[in-house]
Amino acid sequence: MKMQDQGRMSPYVRMSLNDGTLTVHMTARLVGEREVSIIASAAQRALQHHGASIRRLVLDVGSVEMMKSIGLGMCIDLRNRAGAFGIPTSLEGLSGRLEALFGMLKIDRLFQVYAHQAA
Repeated sequence: MKMQDQGRMSPYVRMSLNDGTLTVHMTARLVGEREVSIIASAAQRALQHHGASIRRLVLDVGSVEMMKSIGLGMCIDLRNRAGAFGIPTSLEGLSGRLEALFGMLKIDRLFQVYAHQAA
């Protein structure tokens, strides 16, 4: 099943499903409580709706400059929810202060991490 990039679903997230990879593109610069509720809901709906056709979940944080603790928890929760379906989760675009935060808290060890790629 192929879902084209769905464009901006909200001010904080857009989703795409291509060749079995569901990508959650976080578009907010700061991911706090308001952003988490919107991002997590969208990702959970996509996991439930497309669950059988998803082989990999990618959390794209390339646009995110900082995450509050609730955002870090959301990343872990999405990883765990996907893992319950046997779907591996990776982080893409981790760089700068956010990369340092994930590293300091050792959260980066829970994911396969792909560095931010210059356009």
